[in-house]
Amino acid sequence: MAIPIRSVRVREPLRRLLLLLLFMATALAASVAAAATTPAAFSRSDLPLLGNNVIAADVNGDGRQDLVGTGGTSVRVRLSTGEATFGDSTSFPTGSSSQDVAAGDFNGDGRIDLAVTLNDPALSLSLLVGNGDGTFQAPVNFPNTSGFDSPAIVAADLNNDSKLDVVIGHQVACFTAPCRVGSTITVMLGNGDGTFQPAAEIDIGLTTAEIAVGDFNRDGRRDLAIASSTARLVILLGAGNGTFVQQPTLTLIAENAFGQDATDVDVADFNGDGIEDLVVALGLNGSRTAVLTGNGDGSFRMPPLLITEPNILIPQSQAVGDFNGDGFTDIALALGDGTMGIMEILNGNGDGTFQPLTRYYPPPDRSSVGTINIIAAQLTSDAKPDLVLGLGGAFPATTVLINTTGQAAPPRPAAPTLLSPATDATVSQPVTFDWNDVPNATSYEIQVDDSSNFGPPFRATRTVNVSQATIGSLPAARLFWRVRAINSAGVFGPFSSPRRFTARLAASPPGLAAVSVSPTTVVGGNQAQGTVTLTGAAPAGGALVTLSSSNANTVMLPPSVTVAAGATTAAFVATTTAVSASVQVTVGGTYADVTRNATLTVVPTAEPAGLSAVSVNPASVTGGSASQGVVTLSAAAPAGGLVVALSSNSPAATTPASVTVPQGATSASFAIATTAVSASTAATITAGAAGVTRTAVLTVTPPAQTVTLTVTASGRGGERITSSPAGINVAVGTSGAASFASGTRITLSATNGRDVIWSGACSSGGNKTRSCAFTISGNAAVNANVQ
Repeated sequence: MAIPIRSVRVREPLRRLLLLLLFMATALAASVAAAATTPAAFSRSDLPLLGNNVIAADVNGDGRQDLVGTGGTSVRVRLSTGEATFGDSTSFPTGSSSQDVAAGDFNGDGRIDLAVTLNDPALSLSLLVGNGDGTFQAPVNFPNTSGFDSPAIVAADLNNDSKLDVVIGHQVACFTAPCRVGSTITVMLGNGDGTFQPAAEIDIGLTTAEIAVGDFNRDGRRDLAIASSTARLVILLGAGNGTFVQQPTLTLIAENAFGQDATDVDVADFNGDGIEDLVVALGLNGSRTAVLTGNGDGSFRMPPLLITEPNILIPQSQAVGDFNGDGFTDIALALGDGTMGIMEILNGNGDGTFQPLTRYYPPPDRSSVGTINIIAAQLTSDAKPDLVLGLGGAFPATTVLINTTGQAAPPRPAAPTLLSPATDATVSQPVTFDWNDVPNATSYEIQVDDSSNFGPPFRATRTVNVSQATIGSLPAARLFWRVRAINSAGVFGPFSSPRRFTARLAASPPGLAAVSVSPTTVVGGNQAQGTVTLTGAAPAGGALVTLSSSNANTVMLPPSVTVAAGATTAAFVATTTAVSASVQVTVGGTYADVTRNATLTVVPTAEPAGLSAVSVNPASVTGGSASQGVVTLSAAAPAGGLVVALSSNSPAATTPASVTVPQGATSASFAIATTAVSASTAATITAGAAGVTRTAVLTVTPPAQTVTLTVTASGRGGERITSSPAGINVAVGTSGAASFASGTRITLSATNGRDVIWSGACSSGGNKTRSCAFTISGNAAVNANVQ
């Protein structure tokens, strides 16, 4: 609350003196406060990951803050069971994929309800009415009028009618190809009974990351600050009726801001002037935090204060509060790259500046840990702000940090007792080390070395949150190990007595065997399933395979995929964009300095299937015989298949009325029946589909006329006269006859290649020849004298 200052008139020399004294007093107070400031202290506990977005709200009316998170097609709730302790997670369905959540009394019954945004082409909001005991009724869903996803929501009274309204932010729509980038927010004014007025879409020209609500021009109306792409901030001043006046967009980085998106925004008074200021995380591809001082008229002092210390490692989001109890507002930063800590705090000096950062909770050695989000909440009764973090990476968890600033330091933990491996045991690798739980310990450090003196560098060292650790890649030798406990204040206890063991030769670490995609050809705008395969089981902690695309504009991949410990494969999704021509993209994976590749071909959307041709086989048949027709399409038939109409222009050949090419096929066959004809007849077979016709000709012929050939053989005994085609087989000294179709070409010859003097219908003119050929068109006789 601002204290009014009575206006006094003073003479100019006196005014200058007073101002000087005031400046000196303020500077002295600030320097004393800065010198006396101590870092905030926290007690940490990890819960199973509650969701990607977590809020704190008293959903069961017991006066304690509970935790609510989004994930999958539900919201998950953990009810407080005491001072910063929580029960098991309970899920409540939302009707579609949940993205963000806001809590409030939307129906005026005095109980907390949940408004959950959805990533669904038809639905954007799910309202879960609270029963007042921490449970919720079935969701009531509201339509998606924007056509985009809904990654951000805030609840506030935008039109001063004492009823909660909501603002939903949008980023992208990938429900159908190609993906589209959003530029609107959705405003839904509440009726106070759990329903809303028709949604209003407001075009702000940019995507939405997170939204903060404040009164930036001090007119008693709600204003909005929206974090967006390329380090930009959108300011909307409320008109008091649910509409807004957009101010000039603020660009927080003067140059080279591409890819350094603003990912979070919060409201606080950092300089104690009673005017709201803003803090913005510039997390994506950047490591900066921007602080904007408010002018009280809806504008902000530019350029902002950019906090760019090198150890701010991708500040994904932030929370504000007086964490160290010095009366000034501080900033807690959630670090996407947690290699040196999952959180950092910038202690405020009370004048809009900040002290050097304090880093908290470095993760276990060689682990991938990052903080997804962070909120400040009142989880205990001591009035000090606590923190809740969502951790991703190797150890996903919802981490609760209880503010213990000013409290007595926790006791120093005692030395652990080692359990296994037993003294002088010989064990296989990886080796699982176990020891007893120690009171007041929140984590443990284990050291393995080849000397009982444990001089650095150690063979292995780990910091873990449980009383067990699995370590591989140790030398096959006699080794020593010891453990010490660490309390919530980061104080180490004494080491255990060392224990000796022998490690067997470690199995060769797995390598990357292959990267594959299925299908290998996709239409642009669709997805393919990728798989990485190792040569053996992944080690403890999993195997992180880095992914790459030779054309990231056409095929988009996650930066990496983790093969779970003990597994040999892991799946990932390759998302493609629409193309105008076929593009071959190399999808690569790298692990342990080995790279494997697969090829994904992205093709343009296929033209609709059309009728390409119709054919008949055989093309000539004797009347009464059948032929087979085939229709061929220019592309695969669509869903449900393609019906092709058939017809014949002659009764000599008949077809079915139509034939269907099955879905995905490019051809289909049909039967053609014929009738007897007295003369050769040409029948035109016509096929038609989608306005396109194709034809083929089938010739129907009458039955062939039969004639008789008589052969008389004389001469050398024991020989025979035969024919091709077969029919004649006459021994010397006899006569024989056979029937042939008129027009048949007949070749006669003697056995054993004997020469023959031929006469009659087939004559050799008195000469000796081995064969005689002629075309028979009527009854005929041939004499064969075998020599």
